[in-house]
Amino acid sequence: MKKLIVLATLAALPAAAMADVVISGNLAVGITNTKVEGKGSINTEDRTSGEIKFAGKEDLGNGLKSIWQIASRINLSDKQDDARDNAWSGRDSFVGLQGNFGTVTLGNIYHMPTSGAMAIFEDNSASFKSDLYDQGDRINSTIAYKSPTVAGFTAVVQHSFGSSTANEKAKLHQQALSLAYEGEGFSVSYDGARAKEDANNTSKLHELNASVSLDALTLMAGYARGKEANGDKRSGYGLAASYAMGNITPKIGFWKEGDNKKANGNKVNDGHKAYALGAEYALSKRTRAGVELAKANYDDNATADVRTATVYLGTKF
Repeated sequence: MKKLIVLATLAALPAAAMADVVISGNLAVGITNTKVEGKGSINTEDRTSGEIKFAGKEDLGNGLKSIWQIASRINLSDKQDDARDNAWSGRDSFVGLQGNFGTVTLGNIYHMPTSGAMAIFEDNSASFKSDLYDQGDRINSTIAYKSPTVAGFTAVVQHSFGSSTANEKAKLHQQALSLAYEGEGFSVSYDGARAKEDANNTSKLHELNASVSLDALTLMAGYARGKEANGDKRSGYGLAASYAMGNITPKIGFWKEGDNKKANGNKVNDGHKAYALGAEYALSKRTRAGVELAKANYDDNATADVRTATVYLGTKF
């Protein structure tokens, strides 16, 4: 009965009231074989992608628009493994204003928006075991400003008053800055973030990315450097490439994670090198299937190497 009432209410809404609402999404599931050195392999079914998004806007006149978005992370497989899975508005969800001045949004917003540009694989890129690269995250209680694009340059400035009510009261603020330039056939970007972890300590993270497109070939490079609140430092770098051959796109990636350098000057032998290889086949403009292989080799022989192999199917709408 309740469903009928809801449907009847939606049907009664004026068409104009719903005209600017856009529904989109991305759903994908893979079967993964994971092998940890010295142990047997495990087969699992996993979410490789998953999101549903509702977005809308209203023309306020004089070039000004109000905008909104509600996005949720969708997991069609292990629904109970991650608190973010299938939670309403768990991804970029906000209200804002957009005009010639740029865009201002408030809500749950992704910090470091151009980070992870080199992570081109569906599930496990070469940086799949990195503690540095592609570490952008959605932070609650954020206000963000995105500039208009001028001569190829775009800037994003973000401030979070705290990722939770408790953090807001403790004034554990977070800030992020993103700078990007896109030219003809190439792009470069920088993402930086700092987070106040407690009253006296702050963590920092910096990431650089660049890409060049040569017809069907795309080459990418990435670098990341981080400093923990306790003063420990680590850096890493990587390369990736893809080549479109009709409906098939082979991909390859490499990542080198450096050792942890302690605040006292000592170095921990915990770095690693990782490799990724895969291919994706476009079944249509929206539907894709693919296979991926990734392996992380740790510098310390006492740490077990990890290998994953995934086949997946996904679609966008």
